[in-house]
Order: sequence, then C-alpha cells, then structure tokens
Amino acid sequence: MPKSRIKLIDSASHSLIAAAPENAVLQSSASLGWRGLTVELHDLAPTELTEHFVDGHRLMIAVQTGKPISFEWKAKSRWQQRILKAGDFSLQTHGEPNAPRWFEQLKILAVAIEPKFIENIFRDSIRPEKIVFRERRCETDATIARFAAHFKAELENNAYTGKLYGESLAIAFSLHLLEQHGDFSGNLKLPHGKLAASQLRRTIEFVHENLAEDLSIEQIAAQAYLSAFHFARLFKNTLGLTPHQYVLQNRLERAKRLMKIAPRLNLTEIGLSVGFFDQAHFTRTFKRATGATPKTFLKKAA
Repeated sequence: MPKSRIKLIDSASHSLIAAAPENAVLQSSASLGWRGLTVELHDLAPTELTEHFVDGHRLMIAVQTGKPISFEWKAKSRWQQRILKAGDFSLQTHGEPNAPRWFEQLKILAVAIEPKFIENIFRDSIRPEKIVFRERRCETDATIARFAAHFKAELENNAYTGKLYGESLAIAFSLHLLEQHGDFSGNLKLPHGKLAASQLRRTIEFVHENLAEDLSIEQIAAQAYLSAFHFARLFKNTLGLTPHQYVLQNRLERAKRLMKIAPRLNLTEIGLSVGFFDQAHFTRTFKRATGATPKTFLKKAA
C-alpha cells in the first residue's frame, strides 16, 4: 500500500505526521503525475486524532457505503457532532486547527491542495492573502461529489495522466471551491476576451516544439505571460478547446501522420515520440478518440 503524502502538523510538537496510517491508504494520485493536487483513498478505523493543523487546503469527502455515521470534532474545547453521509464533505483552509474523531469504519477521499500552487494559478484573479476557505463540516455539494467520483475513478484506473491533465483538474476543482466556499469579500475576478495574436502564436509554437514533453499548463501559460487560470480561460475562448484538449488533439494527429508516412515504425516508439507515457496510455487514448486502436488504424492506413 502507498504511504500518505498528505501531511498534518502536530499542535504540540509542530512536526509533520501522515494524514493516515500506511495500511489505511488504499490508493494515491502520487503515481499519476499530478501537480498541486494530492488525492488519496483512505479506509480508516475508528479513531480520535490528536489536535493538529492542516498542511495545505484540505478536504475530506465520504465515499463509504452503507448507513451514515456519526462524526465529531473539537471546537473551542467542546465536541461538535454531525451525521456524515456518503458524498458529504468537510473543508478546512491551510493552517486551521483540527481534532476529529469517529466511531465506525470510515472510507474517504482525502484531498490536499498546495497553497503556493493555488496562489500562483489564480495570481491574476485574487491576491494570495485572500485565498481562504470557509470551514465546512459534513456538508453536501453536488459538484464536489461529482469531482470525488471522477477522482476515485482516476485512482482506480491508476494510469499516468501527466501534469497537464492533473493541473486542469486542480484548476477546475479549485475554482469551484473559491467561488462557492471562498472566505473573501467581493467576486472572484474572472478573465474575459481572447489571447492576442502574438500570445497565441508563441503558445502554439511552444506546444508543437515540445509535444513529446510532459507539459504543464504553467509552462504553456508562461509563453503568454499569464497565470495558468487566466491563460486557460482565454485559450478556450480563442480556440474553443482547453489546453489539455489541444495538446491531446495534436499528439493524436502527429501520431496518425507518423503511422501513415512510416508504417514500419514501432507503435510504442510513435506513442513516446508524441508525448504519450507508454504503449498502454497511447492505445487507450487513441481508441477513446478514434474508436480504433493504433494497430487497427495502421492496418487500414497501409
């Protein structure tokens, strides 16, 4: 079983401790290449955690089956209690104190968002000191539940998806949290308009020159001198595709061209040369997009 990469800060010793025992971490996003966002599936025995501070903006999303369970936490030296149902979530901002307990087996998705990551992603839209979330305990949010189902499916699939996909998920998830659960006055400044012609040209040139690399949105956005969130919105307004969709589309088109002009090339080599991580990733993505495996496409093109 993987070790938890989500950390807590012990209130007494100020040392970092794992959010879950090693034998309780069933799956982790650590192997998926995501940046800024860590997602783990925990199966937790009944316990009472010592008082600690959360390291990173932190969510706990219940995914257990069966009847709801009692969940408690200490607030100002008094225990508070709520009923936790499947799909319910709790949210705390970076550095908040926490001391929860529960008395039945609890299965959750633990999600941590790195503060520096979210500050940089949204730097054109909100000042860093304003990125604070309201405390939530055992509440319902249908969008968070949908994200949780998607996260869980990605963990169970356990296929490397890369920086670009992970950052796309992190941006969309963080935007929802900021808009619905952010603890700041005023509205989040959302970017409008399109990329300038020079920004679009530099971006496209960079993508095509580095298509075989494990690109991140931040790397691509840097070509337009914008934050990742600002860039992603303007890029979609300009081309009608997200950066992830655009890069994936161009990887597939380049792979098709290579298969047509050099049919004797090894399919694994073709996949790697256009930015897929292994043969399985290439085959799975190609079939999802075209309805045929690369081998079938190659036979038809011959």
